[in-house]
Amino acid sequence: MPEQPNIIMILCDELRADALGCYVNPIVETPNIDRLAREGTRFSQCFVTQPTCTPSRASILTGCYPSALRTRMVGCYTPDDPRFMPRALSDHGYRTASIGKLHLVPQAAEPAALAKALASADGTYYGFQEVDLVNGHGSRCFGNRYTDWLRARVRDSDDLQANAVPYETGVNCWRWTLPADVHSSHYIADRAIDFLESATEQPYFLHLAFPDPHYPFTVPEPWASLYDPADMPPPIPPVTKSDDMPELHERVYRGPRSPAADGGRPRDRVIGTPPHNYAQYDEDDWRQVKAIYYGMVALVDHSVGRILDTVDRLGMTNNTLVVFVSDHGDYLGDHGMYGKGLPYESALRTPLVYRGPGVAAGRTISSVESTLDIAPTLMDFAGIAEPEGTQGCSLSQLLSGADQPRPGVALVENDDDFAALRMRTLITPRLRLTYYFGQDWGELIDRERDPLEMRNHWHDSAYSEVKQQLLIQLLDEIAAGIDMHNGRRQRPSAPVPKWRSLLARP
Repeated sequence: MPEQPNIIMILCDELRADALGCYVNPIVETPNIDRLAREGTRFSQCFVTQPTCTPSRASILTGCYPSALRTRMVGCYTPDDPRFMPRALSDHGYRTASIGKLHLVPQAAEPAALAKALASADGTYYGFQEVDLVNGHGSRCFGNRYTDWLRARVRDSDDLQANAVPYETGVNCWRWTLPADVHSSHYIADRAIDFLESATEQPYFLHLAFPDPHYPFTVPEPWASLYDPADMPPPIPPVTKSDDMPELHERVYRGPRSPAADGGRPRDRVIGTPPHNYAQYDEDDWRQVKAIYYGMVALVDHSVGRILDTVDRLGMTNNTLVVFVSDHGDYLGDHGMYGKGLPYESALRTPLVYRGPGVAAGRTISSVESTLDIAPTLMDFAGIAEPEGTQGCSLSQLLSGADQPRPGVALVENDDDFAALRMRTLITPRLRLTYYFGQDWGELIDRERDPLEMRNHWHDSAYSEVKQQLLIQLLDEIAAGIDMHNGRRQRPSAPVPKWRSLLARP
């Protein structure tokens, strides 16, 4: 394995794992992402550390839990922590660049934050030396270069973006009113190709972050008509048909009953699940959502294919490590809603694929894993010691084909100041437990017997013993996951192994 391979991270926004062909979706066609999985290693049970954008993205780029980074929820201004992987890579000779969505601070404020950081003495943004920002979603993407580029190519682009036309059916589905070749996915692929063609002998870390397939559900032709809503499978039934789920779920499903105090705009009851009365929508609406969503995924796949073809054409394939991942998923009509935030698997489980030097080909790893381990894995492949306080562990030995013991669990945080919620979720191969701080209710889902997550066993006496065992295990994970980066300068008297390594021991 080369000492310092090139690294390309392809990050999608709100892409659930089962929306890809390589994750056994029988409808959507994703030949290029499937190629990555075929030529590399696919993780079938990978879960995010937080089911909303900013915290999850910060965690992926650092190998730390959102609570350790002080970026616990959307709306946070993420501190520029020394554990950010781009900073560590740039300090060791890598050219670091980001093209696409970052969302490490509130999206609308990020262009100004980016300009200030790049003009500072450090001259980087969270360790990225070059940034071509594309924030926003649907036809309303914007960025430090993308906005001017779009205005130069499309007359009245601002008006076209502001006056998108909704579909007759569907929830937050909009018709694309701009030329297809100015879509954010096309733009990101174009800029990625430019970057790759300019690459020199210096190793690079290229962060490519597509805003799709995040809502609003919008995509140009021919992708908008690629899938027929009539062919879409029905969603999982709404929460009203579930057994003993917390009342919170139905309150989110029913939507706000009255305007909020701040100017009449209702607050999310759970951040990430837009406030709606979802009970008004039927299966036809959700089939339309899924058809457009799959079209968005197909356009991303097309763009990924263009990038991979360029890597091949330039002779970089054998020395380039590619990782494909998403920051979280989307209910996509399951349980009667769209968005994320609640601890359903459709929001928590993400695709994760590695391909490149030192990665076994054609392999699927089915143990429960976490996006917490991505950054330390990539730094390990680069031959760089991870920064002090990194909480994840490298998967490089596992990816090489070695039989490496793993903890077999994932911890998911979710702190929501607007809804006054503190959630912690423990996922094991068989079960999912979610604890709500200060409440006498919670969730205990039998993942093996109830993959649709329709029945809550929190108050089920038959599960009382396993519930207590899971609560203790959750407490262990929370206690072990506390940020240990305390600024101490003297070395400890003896090396202290990472808690995740301890958990991995048989």
